[in-house]
Amino acid sequence: MLTEPTHGPEVPTIADLAAIRAFNSRARARHWAFTCFPAGDFERAELSAAFATWKEKAGARRLPARADITARAAKTWMPHMSLLERVEDHGVPRYRVRLHGSALTRYGGDSTGRFLDEFVHDGRIHSYAAVYDLVLDNLVPLRVASRYQAPDISYLIGESFVAPLSRPDASPLVLSVTFTKPRTELLNG
Repeated sequence: MLTEPTHGPEVPTIADLAAIRAFNSRARARHWAFTCFPAGDFERAELSAAFATWKEKAGARRLPARADITARAAKTWMPHMSLLERVEDHGVPRYRVRLHGSALTRYGGDSTGRFLDEFVHDGRIHSYAAVYDLVLDNLVPLRVASRYQAPDISYLIGESFVAPLSRPDASPLVLSVTFTKPRTELLNG
């Protein structure tokens, strides 16, 4: 269960930055398709709006509650949104997709209710889980740049806002809002 700190979402701490740098170093060494940054400086206005909503809904708390992210609050970016939960399955942590937005299903299929490892191939599952672990273990929002590696979507790159959401009497969820574009257009960073 997550206890609610009394301070709001602030600038990343030195520990947060160190965790992000460690992730990026590991990602480069393992040829993962993700690079993480502190949340902010998004190319897409919708991702800036998602981050602003996340901060506004958090208020004085470290992170907002899942209940704070209503359809009205997420209206402009909801089709690009996923919610994931980390669960223990026979002692093994796995990520289950609780919600998979309609815009995401157009290129990746509907993954709602499925475990990440059921549709992300073994070679890439560790990189996805590592991004979500970074968010949940540090309770830090991120900007994530990605190069899709699955054969049917390898022409895409993505930019995401990935952040934790608290839940009463349960571990936090991962909120991920992703926009893609053809790989010929490069992301900053």
